[in-house]
Amino acid sequence: MGESEKSTLEMIHTAAKAEFMERGFAEASMRTIAERAGFTTGMLYSRFADKSEIFRELVEGPADELYNYFMTVQNEFAGYSPEYQRREMHPYVAQKIDRMVDLIYDNFDAFKLILCKSGGTSYEYYVDKMIDVETESTFRFIDAVKGAGYEIADIRKDLAHMLASAMFNGMFEVVMHDLSREDARQYILKLQEFFILTNRYFYIKPEQYRERQEVNKEYGIGYQRGKDILYITH
Repeated sequence: MGESEKSTLEMIHTAAKAEFMERGFAEASMRTIAERAGFTTGMLYSRFADKSEIFRELVEGPADELYNYFMTVQNEFAGYSPEYQRREMHPYVAQKIDRMVDLIYDNFDAFKLILCKSGGTSYEYYVDKMIDVETESTFRFIDAVKGAGYEIADIRKDLAHMLASAMFNGMFEVVMHDLSREDARQYILKLQEFFILTNRYFYIKPEQYRERQEVNKEYGIGYQRGKDILYITH
C-alpha cells in the first residue's frame, strides 16, 4: 500500500470512527462518513461496499485478538489435571484477566465501538459469544473435577449462564464507563474476588465441610443438613 493510499484509508477510518462514536452504527451513514473524510460518497463506495465493512475494519483485529486469547486460555486450562484446575483456577484466572485488560485498553476505542455502538452488526453479540463459551467451560470444569472424586452440586445451565453473563458484562463495564486502565484493574480484581466467594458455593471437597444450617434456600442455594454436599434446589 502506497503512502497516498495509506493516508486515504486513515482519513476514512478516522472519519468513520468519529461517526460511529457519535451516532452508533445503526444511525451512521456512508454520506456523512464521506463528508467527514472530505471525499465524495461515490469515492467511499468505490472502496467499501457499505458501512458494515468499514466498521469491521475498525474492530476486527482487536476483537479477534481478545477472543482468540480467551479461547487459548480456556483450552489451556482444560488441559490441566482436575486437581490443578480445582486448586489453581483463581490465581490462573487472575493472571489471564490481567492480560485481557491490557488487550482491551491497548485498543480501547475499538472495544468502545463493540460494546456501545455496534447495534445492527454481528459484533452486537460479541460478549454473548464469550459468555456461551464460559458457560460450556463451567460444565467441562465440573465434569473434570467430579471425575476426580470431588462432590459438586448440580447447577442448572441457565444459572451458569447468568453467572457468566454477570461476570463478563461486569468486566466490560470498565470500557462502557471510561475507567482508566489502573482503575479497571482494581475494579476487575474486586469483581473476581466476588465471584471467587460465589464459586465457593458450587465446588467443594466432601471432607472440607461440617454440618451447616441451610442458607438462602428461598433463592435455591443451601446446605443439606447432615451431609457434606452442597445442593441447588430447583
